[in-house]
Amino acid sequence: MSELTDRAVPRDSIVLVTGANGFLGSHISDQFLHYGYRVRGTVRNLEKNAWLKRHFEEKYGAGRFELVEVADMATEKAFHAVVKGVSIVAHTASVVSLDPNPNNTIPVVISGSLNALKAAYDEPSVQRFICTSSSASVYNPLDEPDDKVTQDTWNEVAIREAWKEPPYEPERGMMAYAAGKAQAEKEIWQFHKERRHERADLVVNTSEQPLDQRRLSRPLDPVNQGYTSTSAFIPLLCKGATMPMHPFFPRQYFIHVQDTGRLHVAAAILSTVKDERIFAFAGRFSWDRVLSILREARSTRSFLNDFSGGDDPHEIQGREKAENLLRVLGRPGWTSLEESVADNIRDL
Repeated sequence: MSELTDRAVPRDSIVLVTGANGFLGSHISDQFLHYGYRVRGTVRNLEKNAWLKRHFEEKYGAGRFELVEVADMATEKAFHAVVKGVSIVAHTASVVSLDPNPNNTIPVVISGSLNALKAAYDEPSVQRFICTSSSASVYNPLDEPDDKVTQDTWNEVAIREAWKEPPYEPERGMMAYAAGKAQAEKEIWQFHKERRHERADLVVNTSEQPLDQRRLSRPLDPVNQGYTSTSAFIPLLCKGATMPMHPFFPRQYFIHVQDTGRLHVAAAILSTVKDERIFAFAGRFSWDRVLSILREARSTRSFLNDFSGGDDPHEIQGREKAENLLRVLGRPGWTSLEESVADNIRDL
């Protein structure tokens, strides 16, 4: 890999990655390590996640990755002790329980996000803050768009629906999740707007990527992580099965999880990326397209009949810029859907 010339933060600086043991957080940690940074990853339980330190030491050598415990991100000043000496904060931790009661999840997501940002504000060494957001923060893929999705587009419908009066039926879980992501991101930008005069040197960015179901790739460590979270969706289709969530979002955008990680790196280290939302949308997606790819890749197997179709009609303003950021990092552009599916099933 050729050396980057546009680093706002030098190599070997420390990056704090919250939720580093998660499917997404572990890949984001991996990409920061790949591009020459040291990573301090937060987990809720050190003993349970000791495998992560072993994994990165085997891949990158000793002294590049450390684990620290943050038992509850919603606790006041939860990250203040672990942010000391850090140059970049990448906040990936969230609540993905799909609990339909917004009172159980949304305040935790907001508090965790603001605690991470406040820790960055209060630690003079921090130069860049990047928060993992979601397309759920921006729009509902089943809606018919009125206009292009832009920096100013928010999923106001999810916020209204999530906070409606009970009963909290299970099908309201996704709205609560989306509302949590939207409200947390709004709070981040509002806090930064009101306080940026205190830290004119601190750059804040967020990364919007397709809903969890569309971040494609195998787990970082299949043995220790298993095919959980979104990495399980395509393997199940490969085995002729589905999850209840498969047909719930028949059309969307996708992104390979490593591209998500790379865009977090770009948002954190490139001097040209300042105070903006990065739209990490590689291309349009449907389960029928995935089934077509699987049938070609595993021609001797039997698969389900097509059960979804059509394309997400939303036009995302900013996709081209995100792809160009990948090129700055030395990539040819987006990882294709075909490559993403192949990566997801290569151990099966």
